[in-house]
Amino acid sequence: MRYCSASMGCAIFPQHGQNRPTLLQAADIALYRAKELGRNRFKVFNNQTMDVIKSKSQILSDFNLALKNKEVKFFYQPILYPSSLHNVSFEALVRWDHPTLGLLNPGSFHTVFTDPATCAVFGIYMLESIFEDMSIMLDHGIQFSRVGINLTDADFRSDAFIDLFSRSCVETGIGPERFCVEVTESILLGQEQKRIEQRLRQLHTMGVEIALDDFGTGYASLTHLREFPIDRLKIDQRFVSNIETSTDDQVIVHGIIDIAHGLGKTVTAEGVETIQQAKTLLSMQCDSLQGWLFSKAYPVVNLASVLKKIPDVFNKFDHTSHKKHKNKHKNKNNHDNN
Repeated sequence: MRYCSASMGCAIFPQHGQNRPTLLQAADIALYRAKELGRNRFKVFNNQTMDVIKSKSQILSDFNLALKNKEVKFFYQPILYPSSLHNVSFEALVRWDHPTLGLLNPGSFHTVFTDPATCAVFGIYMLESIFEDMSIMLDHGIQFSRVGINLTDADFRSDAFIDLFSRSCVETGIGPERFCVEVTESILLGQEQKRIEQRLRQLHTMGVEIALDDFGTGYASLTHLREFPIDRLKIDQRFVSNIETSTDDQVIVHGIIDIAHGLGKTVTAEGVETIQQAKTLLSMQCDSLQGWLFSKAYPVVNLASVLKKIPDVFNKFDHTSHKKHKNKHKNKNNHDNN
């Protein structure tokens, strides 16, 4: 048996319009709002809905202009591997250098990422910008393993993103093995699942690492860890922030790490802000750590000085857990080689 659902927008005469074109426009706006709120619902037009639509339209217009003016930039936050402090990766995080509001975090313009067309344009812009930044890193002798880039389903709707990625790798000499693609659990669901899986496998075959971001906060099941080419899980900071005091969060994080390692995957903990959080995660054999304890996100020009300060953070706390973590990986590698 098949089920279907529908979204509906409604406009009422004469409150919402006194002629046919105006009423149809109001009903269409109400329908758009119903879909935006999650579909499968009924929405009556009102002035608040109109304000929301106008606000979103203005933000999208401003953001697309910002892309043309290159006001959208990328900052890089280190990801540390305590088993080898010289092995550092970065996650590229977007910032909008707004001409009047100053530097904005994504939370201030999250609306743009709900628009597929804008997301697709942004994805191409992001790729071009990050290749430029990585070239600067390498020219300045900044050593790193990979750079993580966050993708949405809009980046997988055509071959444009992967074609540009492949071409840029050849043109710049920066290989696919220098990249990690981060996707959220929501991208693994829905009607486009097969197409997204195919594109992820393309990238994975090229040598790109695939990371599942914000793990445990979405709706993906554990079967997705088998069906998709996932190399690394990123534990959301909501589980990390209370790990010192919450037994439940400790159990969840420990369980995620054990499952990941059992499936041959690695784990990164996000949002690490205190020494005790880091020690607890290392005692659980977490593979890598990311958070303000080590560094905030900075533009490329600051990365050399940022990396010089990171070893000092590890010197501030007991290295017992760090040494155990390092020795376990050493013993595991020896066992795998035998």
